[in-house]
Amino acid sequence: MNTKPFQFYSNRPEENLEWTNSKLSYYVSKMSGSNWDTVLDFGCGPGDVTKNILLKHCPNFTKIIAIDVQPTFVEFAKKTFGHERIDYLVLDITEKTPAQWREMFDKVFAFFSLHYVGDFKKFLNILHDVLKPGGYFLSLGIASAPAFSVWLEMSMTEEWKQYFIGIEKYIPVTHAIKNYCDQFRQLAEECGFVPIAITSSLESVTFDSEKQLVDFHECVLPEEIVKQLPLEMFDKFLDDYRKAFRKDEITYNADGTISVQHTILEIFLQSKNSAS
Repeated sequence: MNTKPFQFYSNRPEENLEWTNSKLSYYVSKMSGSNWDTVLDFGCGPGDVTKNILLKHCPNFTKIIAIDVQPTFVEFAKKTFGHERIDYLVLDITEKTPAQWREMFDKVFAFFSLHYVGDFKKFLNILHDVLKPGGYFLSLGIASAPAFSVWLEMSMTEEWKQYFIGIEKYIPVTHAIKNYCDQFRQLAEECGFVPIAITSSLESVTFDSEKQLVDFHECVLPEEIVKQLPLEMFDKFLDDYRKAFRKDEITYNADGTISVQHTILEIFLQSKNSAS
């Protein structure tokens, strides 16, 4: 993701937030345990989901620690969605996890951030370390999306391929394989979790206009690519980016809106109790 938090926040489709709220309500109702939770929000982005959605589903909690690897997003979250019980931190726990976090969290949430993780086994082992025995992990996110196909397509064009070198590391493995639910279930068990639910579904997201679609997907382009693009070529790049999207499961509706289909992955795990 590149460093445009306001653009990302202001162009995220409202129905995406409504879907997240509804799913979170369902899964939280299945959780039991501590009356006063310490919660981790992994990949909090601009902070709107943390404060406006997650917060209200945690009525009894000590603290929500919300982390992201992008300093600009964390700074935006602090200024725009600050709360006395939310700590926003710049941190990549896949690289360095605070020692004091061992068995610290009752619940860990990841909203549309798990696809940024390159090594799922490493991440699940870290997750198991920071969760209390019996603690929960819930991820609601993307398994496959047209944006990934567009990036791969543009990486093969003569004009843009030099800027997309290494793009494969930003494409989640779930974009290319079909049995990832079974594989993730097995991996979760190996890492000390009880898989409660691991499901995928095809969901449609609606954008008000093509401009909103492009503005949003400009924000999710890896910063490594964006910073390489010469400024004088950026408008041409966005035009080609827009054209590439038109080929990938984009529906232009009669009311002027645009629908895009994504494969959504829901992962609900519980850390095994030490006695189990």
